[in-house]
Amino acid sequence: MATPEFPRPFQFDLPLFRNQCGPASPWNQAILACKSAEICERQSRATFDIFKKYSETRLAAQREDLQTMSDNGEEGTPDYLELKDKITKHEKKFENGGGGNAQFPFVNHDDFSFPIFRVKRDAVGNVITGEVNLQPYNIESFPSAWFPRTGNKQSGFKALDVPQPDGSFRPSGPQGKDSDGAMILYDVQAKIEYDFWQVTTLLDANGLSAGGGTVGDKILATGSVSRFDAAGVGARHPEIDPNGSSRATGLPYLGGLLLPEDLADGIESKIQHALIFAMPRLRYFPEPLPAHPPNWVYPATHTEFSNGIADPDALAAGQRIGLRDELYDRDGTTHSTTDLIKDENLPPIVRIFLDALYNYGAFLVDGAGGFAFAAEDIHTANLTAAQAKDLTDPAVDLEDNVTPWQHVMEFLNDYLYQKLLNESGLAFAYLDDTNGFRPNFFIAEDLESFYREQI
Repeated sequence: MATPEFPRPFQFDLPLFRNQCGPASPWNQAILACKSAEICERQSRATFDIFKKYSETRLAAQREDLQTMSDNGEEGTPDYLELKDKITKHEKKFENGGGGNAQFPFVNHDDFSFPIFRVKRDAVGNVITGEVNLQPYNIESFPSAWFPRTGNKQSGFKALDVPQPDGSFRPSGPQGKDSDGAMILYDVQAKIEYDFWQVTTLLDANGLSAGGGTVGDKILATGSVSRFDAAGVGARHPEIDPNGSSRATGLPYLGGLLLPEDLADGIESKIQHALIFAMPRLRYFPEPLPAHPPNWVYPATHTEFSNGIADPDALAAGQRIGLRDELYDRDGTTHSTTDLIKDENLPPIVRIFLDALYNYGAFLVDGAGGFAFAAEDIHTANLTAAQAKDLTDPAVDLEDNVTPWQHVMEFLNDYLYQKLLNESGLAFAYLDDTNGFRPNFFIAEDLESFYREQI
């Protein structure tokens, strides 16, 4: 059994964002069905179509890569056989009206996830801060809404008074320039989270970021840094501060993030908050008109512009999905969701995850190359081996190179992709000429009216 490289030295007091002195938090609101069945059905169908088209594009690229390897005489090599196996599994996900790999949920827990570190304090307890270079980007950079800033476009900007990490740290991977370089610094005493995007601990020969995933002891630069009160609402007011986040949709990294504390009670655990997910192609109209639905809804205050889709039925940032009362497998058999949640033949982690999706759902918070949920990064997430085995299978020994948290998340992903619902996995939906459209997820009621009640 491996241990986390940077075990988080503190625990969160759950639930986060339980605002007791003002507006209620959206994160702990139970999910409600869409008010308009017609709109809900259209959005579910559009979401399935987006997943399916993305899957078809990925499968075509894999087939081209396989043909190139064959042309180069690489047939029979380990890489060739591995890719061929991936293609076979991907093709199976199109059977009986399936939409391919992209429509099966997976939980990010390493690359493109969120490691959590503690802010550094001096001997008398003051938070140690410093200047941090803000990296230049071709796109309009995120404003540093919560920190004073100096500089200009020619000389470069610096964010001032930025809290520093307590010791060595590792921004999220994968290592190199293709990573998000995300991380969270947390002030345990003040219950404040500081979110960073595109953090670098290493510069290349030209003085530019060498990317994330590299261990360091100083933040040399970051694309953005923002702060949220973890004891507050967990969302911005869109009319007041729409851009105050390191996430494109204006939301905090800790909002909806799956944490070891969510599973601290073992088989009796309950995730008592909404989850988060990302997917390809969020709704985006470059020039919104009154006839168009909005590009985002509360609790989002912005959206992911890259690779957007100008489709009124595409999901907008801030919309929420949840599990339907009955779920389909690829053969068309229906399964009661409440029965699955109570089925003791399923591992506890699977039932706990389904329960959260059924009762709280998940908010759309970002773009991604699939149906991606998010958990704390394995490099900081603490879980004991005993907890991990209780949540999965006590008879299964943990591998030497896998942390307990990694074991649980990989175990869960295996069920979501393959083992649930008669070995079909938890597809977003199915569509064929015989049975029609069979969605496993519904689109929840927007929280816009809930937000208006708060202000």
